[in-house]
Amino acid sequence: MIKDGSLTAAGYGDLVAYGAGGALLGKLTTGVLADRIGGRRMFLLALSSMASVTVLFGATSAPALFMLLGFAAQFVKASGWPSFAKLISAWFDPARYGRVWGIVSTSSRASSVLSGLFLSTLLFWLSWHWLFYVAGTIAGLLVVGLYYSMREQPADVGLSPPETSALETSDASVQTWESTLMSSLAFFAGSAQVWLICGAIMTLTLQMEFLSFLPQYMNSTFEIDDAWAGIASSAFPAGSFIALLVGGVLFDKMPRHKLPLVLGSLLAVGLLSVAALIALSGQETTSSVDLALAIAAIFVFGFSISPVYYIPMSVFSIEFGRTRSGVLVGIIDAFGYGTVMVVAPLAGRLVQHMSDTGQGWIPFLTALAGVSVVSLVLMPLFLTLQARSQ
Repeated sequence: MIKDGSLTAAGYGDLVAYGAGGALLGKLTTGVLADRIGGRRMFLLALSSMASVTVLFGATSAPALFMLLGFAAQFVKASGWPSFAKLISAWFDPARYGRVWGIVSTSSRASSVLSGLFLSTLLFWLSWHWLFYVAGTIAGLLVVGLYYSMREQPADVGLSPPETSALETSDASVQTWESTLMSSLAFFAGSAQVWLICGAIMTLTLQMEFLSFLPQYMNSTFEIDDAWAGIASSAFPAGSFIALLVGGVLFDKMPRHKLPLVLGSLLAVGLLSVAALIALSGQETTSSVDLALAIAAIFVFGFSISPVYYIPMSVFSIEFGRTRSGVLVGIIDAFGYGTVMVVAPLAGRLVQHMSDTGQGWIPFLTALAGVSVVSLVLMPLFLTLQARSQ
C-alpha cells in the first residue's frame, strides 16, 4: 500500500491509530453488549461484520475510506475477547481459565502466523487488494461453520454446567456491585489491581503493535521486498504461538506468588531482544546473517511478551469481573488501544522522518525499549498485588 502510493508511512501510522480508535470504542461498548446478548451472538455478529468490512477495504483506494474502514474493522473485532470471556465463564471452571485462555490465544496467534505466511506469499502474484478479498471470503465461510457448531452454554447441547464458576468461588459479600453497570464501574475504579493491569496493558499493547510496523522495518533495514518482509515478520506471531501453547497450562499450575518473577523474566528477555534489534540496526551494511539474527530476535520478542499480554489480563477479568467480565475485559483493552490511538500517528511520522532522512530505525526501537522497561515494572507489580490478595 505504501509502495504503490495508496498510503504514506505517516498515513499508515494514522491508519493504525484509526483502527485503535475503533478498537477503543468497541471495547467500551461490545463488552456491555456481550454481557447482555451472550458471547455466541456477539462473536457471530462481529465476525460477519468483519468479513464485509474486509472485502470493502480491498475494494477502495481512497485514504479517507481506509481510515473509516480501518476504524470499523477494529470496532467489530474488539468484541472477540469480551465474547470469549462470556463463553469461557459459562463452559469451564476457574481452575481451567488459564489453559483455556492459552488455547484461545494460541489459536489467535496460529491464525496470525498462517495468514501472514499465506497472504504474504500471495503478494508474489496478486495485488494487496486481492489479499483482502481472500481474507474476507475466508471469514465469511467461518461464520457459516460457527453458526452451526458454536453454542452459548453446556445446556444447549444437553451437558451439565461446570462444577464451579467464577460466581460461586468469589466472596458473596461483593455481589451487590454487580447489580448495575454503574455500580460495577465504580467497583472497578476503586480497585488498585484494575488500575495496575490497565497501566501494564497500555505498555504491552504498544509492544504488541510493533507487529504492525515490522514489514516496514524488515523492508527498510534489510532491503527485502514486500512479500519476503511479510513472511519474515511472521516470526513475531510464531513466537507468540509457541509461548501460548504452554503458557496457559503453566499459568494454572504455577503458584500465584511465583508469577511476578517468571513473567517479569519473560519481559526482561523481550527487552534484550529489542536491544539486539537496535544493535543490528546500527550497522552501516547488513548481511543474510544479520537478517537471520533479526528474525530470531523478533521471534524471541513475540515469545516473551505474548503470554504476559494475553493470559493474566484475561484470567483476571473473569475472576475479578465475575458476571461483569465482559465489561472489565473491554475496559482493560480500551486503555491499551487508547494508548495506541495516541502513539501510532507519532510512530508513523517518526517512520516517515526516518525514511526521508535515511536515519534508520534506532529512534523507533529505542522508544520501544523504553516502553518495554515500563511494562517490566508494571506487570510484576500487578501480579504481586494480585497474589497477595488471594
